Amino acid sequence: MRTSGRVLIVAAGAILVAAMFYQVIRHSEPTSTEGAQTPVNIEALYTASFPDAEGKLQPLSQWRNQVAVVNFWASWCPPCRDEMPELSALQDKYRLRGLVILGISTDDPATLQSTLQQSPQTYTTLAADGDGLDLSMRLGNRESVLPYTLLLAKNGRVVASYWGRLDMQALEQRLLPLLP
Repeated sequence: MRTSGRVLIVAAGAILVAAMFYQVIRHSEPTSTEGAQTPVNIEALYTASFPDAEGKLQPLSQWRNQVAVVNFWASWCPPCRDEMPELSALQDKYRLRGLVILGISTDDPATLQSTLQQSPQTYTTLAADGDGLDLSMRLGNRESVLPYTLLLAKNGRVVASYWGRLDMQALEQRLLPLLP
């Protein structure tokens, strides 16, 4: 009886570890949510305001009616930090065609400023602190995964959303038809 009890405990532990491993693997792979029927309250984005790296409050409504890539990230998130130089390159490449890339950090302003000193970016980056993850969830991030990215058409329609590290080539292919 004691042996079978130990076997059950070991089996339950193995199942729990396997389930946790599956969640980690699933969240580390980039996933497009294109076509998913996730309700998105896009107005939540345009009614928000967050400070930039200098502490100046920036209303997100100033980027309404523009093609935008909105990237939710955190300084402690390696995939988030890895894609930042690529997002800068994308911003530089398509800025004159009207692309706006917005980085919304879930860090506080001081952490954001320190991060940007180490890794300068050419796109607008804002410090949303804890409100950033909440906003991302209202915008369809039902998994609470970072990075989480939205591609918005000029009319504010969500064209695509992505969980995890971006595939920049795939993002660029979805983005090009939206630009003039």
